Amino acid sequence: MPVEVRAFGNLYFLFKERGWDIPKMIALTRPITADQLRQELQLPAAEVEVVFINHLARPLSTPIHDGDRVAFVPPGIPTIHRFLMGFYDTKV
Repeated sequence: MPVEVRAFGNLYFLFKERGWDIPKMIALTRPITADQLRQELQLPAAEVEVVFINHLARPLSTPIHDGDRVAFVPPGIPTIHRFLMGFYDTKV
């Protein structure tokens, strides 16, 4: 089962510029970390503040498995949205 990858804020527009569907479906041959996925997608590290895996804010070191739902969120999300999304600072 492929991994479903979404992007928000400026990253959403980067996906669109690259002609990627949203969500972008990626088949994994083995588990990888969220940061390895970020690198494979060539998303700049400075443009990713938090990653959600299956609707929960997680560290970039978290492994991703087949069927997971991943969302990359850039810096600059307003405070109220940060609270509602479940991350209050960058120490996820």
